[in-house]
Amino acid sequence: MKKETAVIPKFSIRAGAAAAALAMVLTACGSSSGANAGSTMGPGFDLASKQVLNPSAKTGGTINLVSSQSFDSMDPGITYSAQTWNLFRMFARPMMAYEHTPGGNQIVGDLATGPGVQSNGGRTWTYTLRDNATFEDGTPITSNDVRWAIERSNWSSLVGNGPTYFHNILTPPGDHRFDNLDVYKDGDKLFDNIIVTTDPKKITFNLPQAFGEFDYVMTLLQTAPVERTVDSKDAGDTYAKRPISTGAYKIASYSPGKELKLVRNDAYNQQSDPNHMHTALADSVDVQLGVDSGERDQELLDGQADADLGSALTVANHAKVLQDPVLKSQTDDAPDYSIAYSSINTQLIQDVSCRQAIEYAVDKNTVLNQLGGQWGGTIATNLLTDGIPGAVQFPSYTYNPAQAKTLLAKCKAESPDLFDSSGSLTFKIAAQTNAPDLQNAATAIQSSLAGVGINTQVTLFPFGQYSQYCGNQAYAKAHRLGMCLANWGPDWLTGYGMLDQLVTRNGISATGSQNYAFLDDPTINDLEKAALASSEPTTQQQDWVKIDHRVMDLAAVVPLMDRHIMRFRSARLTNVMIDQAGSGGYDLSVLGLK
Repeated sequence: MKKETAVIPKFSIRAGAAAAALAMVLTACGSSSGANAGSTMGPGFDLASKQVLNPSAKTGGTINLVSSQSFDSMDPGITYSAQTWNLFRMFARPMMAYEHTPGGNQIVGDLATGPGVQSNGGRTWTYTLRDNATFEDGTPITSNDVRWAIERSNWSSLVGNGPTYFHNILTPPGDHRFDNLDVYKDGDKLFDNIIVTTDPKKITFNLPQAFGEFDYVMTLLQTAPVERTVDSKDAGDTYAKRPISTGAYKIASYSPGKELKLVRNDAYNQQSDPNHMHTALADSVDVQLGVDSGERDQELLDGQADADLGSALTVANHAKVLQDPVLKSQTDDAPDYSIAYSSINTQLIQDVSCRQAIEYAVDKNTVLNQLGGQWGGTIATNLLTDGIPGAVQFPSYTYNPAQAKTLLAKCKAESPDLFDSSGSLTFKIAAQTNAPDLQNAATAIQSSLAGVGINTQVTLFPFGQYSQYCGNQAYAKAHRLGMCLANWGPDWLTGYGMLDQLVTRNGISATGSQNYAFLDDPTINDLEKAALASSEPTTQQQDWVKIDHRVMDLAAVVPLMDRHIMRFRSARLTNVMIDQAGSGGYDLSVLGLK
């Protein structure tokens, strides 16, 4: 995931929707015993994207989750992966959250009582915290804990891998006192008039300019409260080893890269959660990390694991589940509004003719086959996916080796320094370890590029540190990382939520950039400013489409596929659904067992 902001569309946000779909189910079912587990709609292929499967309020048991990856961080302030966000919602409580509704995109108050109250032309937003919300030791949560969580993750040495929305939205333009501010060392007095917490139950944000999507920003895990007295002892260095729970589960044990065990948080007060955003039906949750993807699939299909944290079944197992009626009934294949893409490093390959040559040289049909064919999605030609309001699909570069060779020759004449002593354009293509489908896609791209005379080497980096390589400008240029393969889903379903961190300068930092192309184009940045300065949704959406076109004109990104994700779920799980609360995966925070 990657993203960012200013005044924007007024989206329909259902306040205080205690009538969220799952909340209704839980209320109807009672508090325990599972007596209604039999009145389910029953499993079936791709049904979890459309309905709640096996609704139940039965308690007890242990849910077994698995992942071929590890967490990018256990600190909720500096994580930026969909699977990590999904799991964190079991024990970290943001101010706003997505309703538990299949396919839903509505947000409601979680720690906050509801959406922010706007004033001052959309520049002031005030939220009220719920009563009876505490940390796992019973300490009441205050607005100052939310303020500290936001400050530490946006203005300190911790900044690196997490989203930068708060930093970009709250920092006064041109005020250089914030340039190198570290709240651990310098204190946070500068924020006294920006994040006002004089009332422990209220938090008010005074923005330098109006920003209509601020409620979506408040869904970020960076709003999950952090006790300053616990965190500031070591400037945040060890908080990731044992974050303090504010949700329905707490951490029992954690072995980085291997295993995480969650148990119920006895201090969690359900009265503080009228929307039933956190249920903790199972007694405990065990998560295996770093499992080989083939072994991971086998554990799922054999019933040893109940669900993956967020990844798809490997392509090698698609046919197996689709040809077996029982396995197929436990499988979902739905779009999640993300794309598979490859960046092109615009700082390394500065000549646009060279980048366009790469675009024309990539045979996306071969990439599609490596990513699951029709079950993996459809070929993408631009960045904004169908789920984004106002998105327009348009043709861009079609596989054309002859055109690629022509542009490559033009580039060589214009920028001979890009070519090595043998006369070839040479660079590396990055993919993630233990992600065989993306690795195979990288190899397919390598083959395509070789066909027009571009020499590449596929290089693998671990998932948890991927942005520290692909998102590190100095490293990427020094090691000739020309392309990086990744998946990208919007932080929320708007053009801003999709594009800000991916292709504007807001997504570039010294290390941990999400804009792997390092694209810093004045036209794009001005279009974003114009979008954020407008209060008219249609105008804003048109600006996002213009940015989409501009990125393709500059050939900074190779869109590969609008993704469908084939997932597998255990038949013993209850309350199974795919929605935005699960970052496009199964919503882990409401799962139970039959």
